[in-house]
Amino acid sequence: MDRKMSPHTALVHLLEQGSVALPVMLFTEYKRLGLSEGEVMLLLHILIFAEKEGTPFPTVSQLEERMSVSSDQVVRWLQSLVRGGFLQIEEAVEPGGIRSERYSLSPLLQQLAASYLEREVKASTEETEEETYQTLFSLFEQEFGRPLSPMECETLTQWLDEDGHSEELILAALREAVFCGKVSFRYIDRILLEWQRNHIRTPEEAVEHSRRFRQKGILYQDKKLEKNTDSFSLYNWVNQN
Repeated sequence: MDRKMSPHTALVHLLEQGSVALPVMLFTEYKRLGLSEGEVMLLLHILIFAEKEGTPFPTVSQLEERMSVSSDQVVRWLQSLVRGGFLQIEEAVEPGGIRSERYSLSPLLQQLAASYLEREVKASTEETEEETYQTLFSLFEQEFGRPLSPMECETLTQWLDEDGHSEELILAALREAVFCGKVSFRYIDRILLEWQRNHIRTPEEAVEHSRRFRQKGILYQDKKLEKNTDSFSLYNWVNQN
């Protein structure tokens, strides 16, 4: 024999049955979209009217009854939501040819999805950039055999962010400096500057450019070997003391 539920249990059961599914992204993205808390609450009331009460186009008076603001404020919010592309008023044709209107939240959902994806892409990009910095810092410290100074870290960041050199090209310049036995930021900076002047964009182009320079240097060295064998530099564009 079933026992009668207590009023409290019955009320809880009623609340459970009367719940409505809300898009979580509405709460995580509304600030980024420029929506106020009042506008979000108004959207929730419109959603509940449509899904739970079969009223797809509640009147301003109906909305005002459930909110702690005036009808004028409700109207202003409705106008703002429509202008901002978060709410749309659609026409529907009922059986018998009767025309009616309803609110559509599809524009809101589209903007929420776009905002979420933009945030995810930005976070992924920032994470990738952070990994790039860490990788470069580690490789430079490994080749230099010591931690980088704050100024060297700033220079490395500048190569990436301001000068627009790719991670691969910076590493190619580092390898070239190591090969030449001149591991210094000044030397690497001059290599990158020379590559930039010659429109070198990839490590492969850098390798070919460096090979041509060495070939010219070797030929020049052979001709001047008897006069001055110590003045030859593998990189003619770098004259570091």
